[in-house]
Amino acid sequence: MFPDAKFLGLTLYEWCMIVGILLALFSARILADGRRAPAKLQTLSFLVAYAAIVGGYGCAVLFQGLYNFIETGVFSLGRNTGATFYGGLIGGAAIFFLGYFGLGKLILKDLPVKYLKTATDCGACAIAIAHCVGRLGCTFAGCCYGVETDSWIGVYFPSVGAKVVPTQLIECIFLLLLFAVLLFVFFKTDISCMGVYLTGYAVFRFIIEFWRDDPRGSVGIPLSPSQLVAIVLFFLGIACLLLFKFVRRKKA
Repeated sequence: MFPDAKFLGLTLYEWCMIVGILLALFSARILADGRRAPAKLQTLSFLVAYAAIVGGYGCAVLFQGLYNFIETGVFSLGRNTGATFYGGLIGGAAIFFLGYFGLGKLILKDLPVKYLKTATDCGACAIAIAHCVGRLGCTFAGCCYGVETDSWIGVYFPSVGAKVVPTQLIECIFLLLLFAVLLFVFFKTDISCMGVYLTGYAVFRFIIEFWRDDPRGSVGIPLSPSQLVAIVLFFLGIACLLLFKFVRRKKA
């Protein structure tokens, strides 16, 4: 909506990315303290998280490059390639878990496994709030927009030249509500926050894609690449819920 607006030399999109990351790290630290995770484990987790953020962004750009290749047949990576959330989530998660278990097992022995649920619970809450602010950034940048509409919900986007369904804002609101739900799950239940996040977001993303009009590639079937990833994440979320439920029963 305001892709060229800047504050202190940075675009509003870039500021949202920075604020989102800071909120994610801050919330993760507060939640980890609430679970009384050992200081050494928290230090390891945050160091690995920093690496995951940097590597995840690289993967987000790579995934967008692949989406562009599917759409146009041309693969290129550059400043204007763009980025996709799923790429960042998948790449960042892979880097985090490789570092968390690889370095953790070497340095902290059994602590990473013992506190796996705490790490994933904190991570789910952190991702949700960062993603929420990031989608606000998408609104400012004028990307990830919805289909054209004349309904009351439509918002005019100069980058499109018409009123569109504000899918970014809808997703921003959903993620804020999901973050609140995750906090309740974190403090009041023993359910896996990561399982709730993955299943909840996957269902939402699968549905909202029908109103998205920001091209992200085509695979020759009625579903978009993001919907296919959503299906995979949904079943991963179910697996998380069942896994930690089994662990709770085993401990009991």
